[in-house]
Amino acid sequence: MDHFVTLDKLTDGIAFPTDLEDKIWFDAEARKLFFRGYMSKTEFDRLCQITRDWSFRRKLEELFQMSVYEVDQDRHGVRGLFSLFRKRVVPS
Repeated sequence: MDHFVTLDKLTDGIAFPTDLEDKIWFDAEARKLFFRGYMSKTEFDRLCQITRDWSFRRKLEELFQMSVYEVDQDRHGVRGLFSLFRKRVVPS
């Protein structure tokens, strides 16, 4: 799954780590910063270290919050969805 945040422009001189280039990219035409899959805290920390631009770091944090793997997703994922129907269909 790809996640994105809007970003007017990428700060000059930013180069993403080569091992993350297939996971993070900036689309200048669409003005979006993308991240593919789930972002680990380690990946987030590494990406924060590439610049001191706080506006970029804030956008990266937004992206991290969208891209972080939540344990609750597994616990409540499909079963949580079906529980909505069960509550409406099965009388108490």
